[in-house]
Amino acid sequence: MPQSYQTQASDDSGKRQEPTIVIGIDFGTTYSGVAWTTSSRPGHINIITNWNAVKSHCSDKEKVPSAIYYDNKGEVFWGYSIPEKISSPKIEWFKLCLLEERDIPKNIRNAAQIQAAQKSLKESNRRVVDVISDYLRELWKHSIVNIRRAIGGQLVDISRFKVIVTLPAIWPAYAQLRMLEAIEKAGILETRAAGDTILEFLSEPEAAALATIKDMCTYSMVNMEVGDHFVVCDAGGGTVDVITYTVIKTDPIRVKESVKGDGKLCGATFLDEMFLTTLRRKLDKVSLDAWKILEEKGVLSRIIHNDWENGIKPQFRNTDQHWLLQMPSSGSSKKRTHDQFRFTDIKISAKDAQNIFKPTVGEIETLVIDQAKTVKRKYKKEPKFLVLVGGFGRQPFLYTRLQDQLNRKKSQEEKTELLQGSGAEPWTAVCRGAVIRGLELSEDTTESTGTTIPVGESVEKGFHRDLVIPATTIETTFIYSTENAPSNRCDETVKELCDVRWSSVPDFDSLPTWINPIGDVIRRVNYDVKMTSNGVTLDFEIIYNNQVMASKKIGIDYGRCGSTVNQALGASGSDEDSGED
Repeated sequence: MPQSYQTQASDDSGKRQEPTIVIGIDFGTTYSGVAWTTSSRPGHINIITNWNAVKSHCSDKEKVPSAIYYDNKGEVFWGYSIPEKISSPKIEWFKLCLLEERDIPKNIRNAAQIQAAQKSLKESNRRVVDVISDYLRELWKHSIVNIRRAIGGQLVDISRFKVIVTLPAIWPAYAQLRMLEAIEKAGILETRAAGDTILEFLSEPEAAALATIKDMCTYSMVNMEVGDHFVVCDAGGGTVDVITYTVIKTDPIRVKESVKGDGKLCGATFLDEMFLTTLRRKLDKVSLDAWKILEEKGVLSRIIHNDWENGIKPQFRNTDQHWLLQMPSSGSSKKRTHDQFRFTDIKISAKDAQNIFKPTVGEIETLVIDQAKTVKRKYKKEPKFLVLVGGFGRQPFLYTRLQDQLNRKKSQEEKTELLQGSGAEPWTAVCRGAVIRGLELSEDTTESTGTTIPVGESVEKGFHRDLVIPATTIETTFIYSTENAPSNRCDETVKELCDVRWSSVPDFDSLPTWINPIGDVIRRVNYDVKMTSNGVTLDFEIIYNNQVMASKKIGIDYGRCGSTVNQALGASGSDEDSGED
């Protein structure tokens, strides 16, 4: 997705800028979060020094579980508000159900979490887009309540909203479009008196990179020089994304993408799956009904929360340490005494822990090493830093493994330094004094060729059409090329993108004329084409005499170099084509 983010100087015109609240939504596979700030320039993400994390409902934490539950009456419970005792399973991991089965790696397709999510969706007779919209609606309502409480309802009511939603870099375009549909259904873009809500999409590794730059700006930039590269690895619950940036300026720091982002479904939750598999195997050796007993006594949830989530998982460092999981006896007594737990402990050895961690960590190693190798091949130098962010990114075993793999057989001067992000706050979209120059229009670029549109902004170009005789309809065809140096002719590298039909035809006799070389009088229609991208769709408008004559919104698969997406934005499942009066 082409992205551009910039700091903006204060307005010297003396005009008062309308207030804007910028809201970042990090919808994750396992946890979600929201952060917000105020800005005086709605068209840009301003110099923002302080993002405010929305506290979770029923909790003081900055992120909330991506889980939802519908009771028998259809009432929605979400996050931490889901009751402990429920009549049917809550729906989790539904974010990944946006993907078609063919796009989920085979080894992950059979994961218990994915299968449970698909089963829950089927049993509830709900589409995944509708479940996501229900979840986002509750998250959004809770966030707005928090923001109103913080700055006052009056300021919220007169402020425009700019919403930035993160998406996995590895998602195919159809999944991005489904996410857009869920956002619209959630009411996030509903009409407000303060003006239209601006929506932009941001890939998750880019969001992580921006948050990382914020930390770098906060501390020291002594070791960062122009031309240095740093890899950002955003390791979350479900997905792990990597991307590499290079520094193009240090004061203030300015960076641009130097290696295309990549990612896999190899987040921390796959460790959970391996742990439960290991535990069940050990319990089966004790008794075939041991697992059932643990579930009935509520001990399994205690083991997962205390021994695993807050014990082995964040602490494992590949040492000789072992862990004892306290088990209840298989007796019929309901009284839980110390003696019941005393002699039936299950041991998780260092070898067990290695077997749990190594497959998933190995996939992350491959992602990171591939990025580093690409930097070396393209730029003849090693990346200077690897920055680990995300919840899983703080795991010590992951840190040491990546450090060993990256710096094996390297001299001291070639070594890549590893940094670990801190905190569990949702990723925010910008940092003070930092600029990511992704693919934005260069200052010295004046031609259409090579122009890339910053997300949330528009590019407008003039065109004309000649008429010899009056026309009853006018259609405009948009074409594209995936070549680095597009052809000036419609050869095999040029392909059709879409057609749009004008809502009306200009009066033929009122059009300006010119005479061609053979003496024919030609009428000319001069018009402008405006194109806007939010990172997932392209919006086209054809403007004649300051009126919109036609518009079209289409999904673009940026990963496939401009090919259109078959899945639709409209209810009918086709591209939206509207002539406006």
